[in-house]
Amino acid sequence: MTYPLSISQLVEIVNGVLTDSACGHDQVAGGCIDSRKANRGECFFAVAGDKTHGVLFADQAMDRGAACVITDFTASRTTSAIKKFATPTFAAIDSAETDGRIIRVTNSVAALQAFGRWNRQQSNALVIGVTGSVGKTTTRQMISQVLGSKFSGIQSPHNYNNELGVPLSLLQISPGHDYAVLELAAGQPGDIAMLADMALPEFAVVTRVAATHLESFGSLEAIRRTKMELPTAVGADGTVFLNADDSAVRSMAASTSANVILYGTTIDAAFRATSIVSRDGRCKFIVDDQLYQIQAGAHLITSATAAIAVGRVAGLSSGEIAEGLRTYLPDAGRGRIVRRNPWTVIDETYNASPASVLAAIQTLTDFTSARRRILVLGDMLELGEQAAEYHREVGRALSKSRIDHAIIFGTFADEVASGAMSAGVSSNRLSVFRDITTLNIMLDCLLTAGDAVLVKGSRSMHMERIVESLCAVEVQTHRSAA
Repeated sequence: MTYPLSISQLVEIVNGVLTDSACGHDQVAGGCIDSRKANRGECFFAVAGDKTHGVLFADQAMDRGAACVITDFTASRTTSAIKKFATPTFAAIDSAETDGRIIRVTNSVAALQAFGRWNRQQSNALVIGVTGSVGKTTTRQMISQVLGSKFSGIQSPHNYNNELGVPLSLLQISPGHDYAVLELAAGQPGDIAMLADMALPEFAVVTRVAATHLESFGSLEAIRRTKMELPTAVGADGTVFLNADDSAVRSMAASTSANVILYGTTIDAAFRATSIVSRDGRCKFIVDDQLYQIQAGAHLITSATAAIAVGRVAGLSSGEIAEGLRTYLPDAGRGRIVRRNPWTVIDETYNASPASVLAAIQTLTDFTSARRRILVLGDMLELGEQAAEYHREVGRALSKSRIDHAIIFGTFADEVASGAMSAGVSSNRLSVFRDITTLNIMLDCLLTAGDAVLVKGSRSMHMERIVESLCAVEVQTHRSAA
């Protein structure tokens, strides 16, 4: 639900042309890009996708009660442009072309962004931008969990962190909200600066600079400069929260005129986690004499200390923050324990990078009560020319862990195994697979009661299939007694 406005006001905001001005007095109550989820009173933005164009579904959105449709698709372009899309029906276009509630714009995505920017400008809510190579989603969720214990607000839904997701998130802000925690991601330099120009964050949080999407950025320095666009965008009256444990993030302090606060585990962090104890997927630590507990591995302490720092600056007490973090539960795919009996399954399947895989190895190592610790690892993708070496590095890290067996899957599985054996890991502790079916059969034979198994890989490896299989297996009596 956005701030209230009419269709005519929206036309002015997006610099569009309304087919029938008689509709201009009707009210608009938000925006969407998925016709299947359009709510009554929302504006449906018909944007082009990889396989289809949103204008083909204008009628569906209107049938669900959409107030209007914004599109850059015109009749003169229909014949040539529609050829590249999988079209369900030409009738939808014909109807959309004559519907009085169509707002014509030059660019539908730019129109969506203009609407999101307008809605943000109406609000006095504290807007917090979160970015980083890894950890931004968890940090965003923890911050919202903490602030939500006392205030009313929103956070980016799902992974709405790009040129479409951020304006859609901004359209969630309504007059009753005190805060909005927004995740900002980048596919290329300049993306975060563009998103920050929309969101106008007063707080900025940077998590890590790490090897992700190197195929797009080319180097860690290019990634650092892109992430730095967020603190640079915060004005002198704002606050920037930087991870003290990451030198590349610390260096961003020089890029902003805002107040800078360091968080993490290093001695000079203003919000410093100490006395860290991590065991079996739960972690305890102390910040400023307050005990905190999270249902996650030790690698998420960085996210937790960021949330503590933001919460304290926003006016919450240490006790209120501790209670908020205590009830935090990781999403499926992001470290959630999805099965505890007779074996423990840790779902880390959302994505994978060298930094997050090394953290996952430590998380599994900390399952000290497990009978055996088993890692199932798929490829880490989009690492460019350095991909093989990053996989070997992960393999070498296994030699310093307490992982009993590593099951490796994918194109780079041999590189992981090579790195592991070069560091002294016995080949008996490694299994390499090329297909999921055989891997699942191996797991079914290998797992026994009391084991802990962590599954991780890049998104396009679809490692969630393994988690689903593990959770569906009915354990035989003779195996439970082993």
